[in-house]
Amino acid sequence: MQLLLIDGNHIMYSVLYRHIAKAKKRGDYEEATDRIVAKACAQYTTTIKKLVRRFRPSHMSVIFDNDGQNFRHRLSPIYKANRKERPKEVHPLKQEIYKRFREEGIPFYYATDYEGDDLIGTIAQRAEEMNRCQRVTLVSGDMDLAQLITQKTQLYLVNSGIFTGQWVTMRNMKSMFQVDPEQLPALKALLGDRTDNIKGVSGLRRPHALKVIERYPELSEFLDLEKGTNKTEALILKNRDHVRNNLLLAAIRCDLRFYLRWDDLKVSTWMELEPPRKTSRGPRGKAVEARDAEEDDLLDDVEEASLAESDLEPSEEAVSDEAPKPAKKRRKRSRKPKAKRDETATGGEAAVNAPAAAVEPSNAEGAAAGEEGETKRSPRRRRRRRRPKQPNTQS
Repeated sequence: MQLLLIDGNHIMYSVLYRHIAKAKKRGDYEEATDRIVAKACAQYTTTIKKLVRRFRPSHMSVIFDNDGQNFRHRLSPIYKANRKERPKEVHPLKQEIYKRFREEGIPFYYATDYEGDDLIGTIAQRAEEMNRCQRVTLVSGDMDLAQLITQKTQLYLVNSGIFTGQWVTMRNMKSMFQVDPEQLPALKALLGDRTDNIKGVSGLRRPHALKVIERYPELSEFLDLEKGTNKTEALILKNRDHVRNNLLLAAIRCDLRFYLRWDDLKVSTWMELEPPRKTSRGPRGKAVEARDAEEDDLLDDVEEASLAESDLEPSEEAVSDEAPKPAKKRRKRSRKPKAKRDETATGGEAAVNAPAAAVEPSNAEGAAAGEEGETKRSPRRRRRRRRPKQPNTQS
């Protein structure tokens, strides 16, 4: 089983803001609410199908956030209070998407008192506990989901475009964040997060926080200590209640209780995936994927950059289809023997023989050249021009 979990809110906002920008540019934004919702809903559904065709999972689901507040707002009243007001089209667009998904049978989930990240974490953890689950792919633009990465779970982090991004796996997690996935909430609790408006410990620097996390992998156990060994630890222990609250805000809940039936997430129940496309060799031996013109026209407004096949499955066993090109052998140039010098009987001068490729002059021409005391130059060669050696005179 290969599971694909898509962060529905991130893709929805990217599609919606694009249509809003076009309406403002035309000058009819206030009157075009219904048209924006209809077009964004159609394009959003097409984008989800496009993602399924790209990643080719056996099971998938789209996860949405709840429009209202959740338990994190009760822990911190200023949680996400720095964000701008949502556009007026968000609520009607969500209802239209829910209606469209129910008609087409596309599985989706949302919770009332939790965020979409908590649902993604719970479903991903349940899938990992199954032996038949081979891989779990998370598609989102939220860096907080990196704490869910394991040997089976990997994150495809969306950047500027929906189909452009980078993989975050266990291999590059340490180089990107300097901590392991399970230590990411601790780093966020100490330093804070501007996106979610989480205030960190005042006066604490990132290098000092990394040293504390390296020394105490479990931050909750460190907060139970009475005294610290240095000023950094003493500063953190002084704000231990604030750090504990930040841990609850930063950590993704993976223990939600709800009924989940895996057969409802099968892709084959609502969409037929085509067999893998065959590749043909291009002009320089590169693998070229055969694509249909209709498929390229599905997303006319969303920026799309093609994904390489190696990016879709970032595994160590991935081997390139094309064989390595043999090294070109350098062609050796044959060196011709040096010209022999013959002394003439009359003048005692040494004449240089003409090269083998040159045509020998006739007797009349040779006699005339001897009288004038000049030697003819050899004709030009195609590859390399060699200057004839000047005759040596003996006194």
